[in-house]
Amino acid sequence: MNTKALLDQLSTAVMLFDTHGRFAYLNQTAESALMTTSKVLLGQRYGYFIASDSLPLRELLKTLKDNGSFAQDDLRLELLNGRNIIANFTGHWIHLDKPYLMVEWQDRQSIKRYQNELGILQQNQINNKLLAQLAHEVKNPLSGIAGAAQLLAQELPLEQQEFTAIIQHEIERLSKLVDRMLLGGKKASKVSLNIHEITEQVYDFCTINLTNHIQLIRDYDPSLPELNIAPESVYQALLNVVQNAIDACAEQQQATVTIKTRAIPRHSIGTKQYPLTIRISVIDDGPGIDPLLQPNVFVPLISGKHSSGLGLGIAQSLIQQQEGIIEFTSDPSGTTFSIYLPVINTEAEAEAGLNNDE
Repeated sequence: MNTKALLDQLSTAVMLFDTHGRFAYLNQTAESALMTTSKVLLGQRYGYFIASDSLPLRELLKTLKDNGSFAQDDLRLELLNGRNIIANFTGHWIHLDKPYLMVEWQDRQSIKRYQNELGILQQNQINNKLLAQLAHEVKNPLSGIAGAAQLLAQELPLEQQEFTAIIQHEIERLSKLVDRMLLGGKKASKVSLNIHEITEQVYDFCTINLTNHIQLIRDYDPSLPELNIAPESVYQALLNVVQNAIDACAEQQQATVTIKTRAIPRHSIGTKQYPLTIRISVIDDGPGIDPLLQPNVFVPLISGKHSSGLGLGIAQSLIQQQEGIIEFTSDPSGTTFSIYLPVINTEAEAEAGLNNDE
């Protein structure tokens, strides 16, 4: 078993010190938190990088001797690169080839984010039950719209039939979506593709009837790798989020909605950490979400003035089927919804919730 590979998958930061107080190991989460690398620190005494009075090893060693371990909440770790970390620290001896002091911590921001994500995941289970009850109500009007579109296509000149073709295509896609997500049908097949194939489809669709006072902008990272996802599900989720952002800006004289893609290394979703995650951010400069609505923004039928109340709940469910999650921040200056999709390339990795860090 590769102990280092296992430790590198943890969302908890881990450092090992030898009996002389020298850095012996840092996992990847610790490197990110300290904003440095193991190559810089290995073999150096802890005072080379950590202010001695902020990590009093002598006192900690005495506590270890008396109690076998130590724990201290809200310890402020002052680093000599100017960075400070406030977190709950624990420490104890481990014996490998020789004794090492293992220090672990998870910063308060990560803990808060983890708690929020668990709340989202639990709420989504409730949402799915509610959405299932709405399935038949959605299917019936879709059938009527499909019939009307077919009749309309027979009356329109050839150059205008592209619009009815779009209607029919969207009806077919939504019918499959309802069958799959709300009626317990088979899950959508996953394929390997670049996320910008989907973002471009959403961009093209949303610009068809976009009003002049709203500008839709693309801010892409062209170096993003391919990922294994169900394209229709991610398309529907992103479309819902983008249209929600456009609706939020409907009453402004001028507004901007940005679709932004970036790669996030060693990102945690719930209890799992992934070596690489793709983040799709939808950023608007609208009025923000009412603070009273924010705790329930993914609950179906809880909505703002311009929302049906279903779009965000459906989007969250679809993204969680891809092992991902949707999070948001909002204030009076605007709102950002971030879709996180882990780069998972095999079925075995999806079950384990991590990639091979080769």
